Amino acid sequence: MKGNIGSQLNGILLSTVLIFVLSLSLQSQTNSHFTASGSIHESQETIVYITKTGTKYHKSSCRYLNQSKIKTTLKKAVAAGNVACKVCKP
Repeated sequence: MKGNIGSQLNGILLSTVLIFVLSLSLQSQTNSHFTASGSIHESQETIVYITKTGTKYHKSSCRYLNQSKIKTTLKKAVAAGNVACKVCKP
């Protein structure tokens, strides 16, 4: 009986360690997701541009950035209340 309990505890311990390792692996992958085209998109590090007076964020090539062009991350731009430009669609 004692051997049976020991093997059950070993199984539980092994399962717990496996779940922990898998959760770490999944956490490291949450910064990326695949776009419709199949390419990896780094949502936390995507660079977008905002203007001094506007409320939208843009791609660097957008025609609306001719007056001012402030580099920031997508996460910061959205947190500041900016929305995507409907022309360049970043």
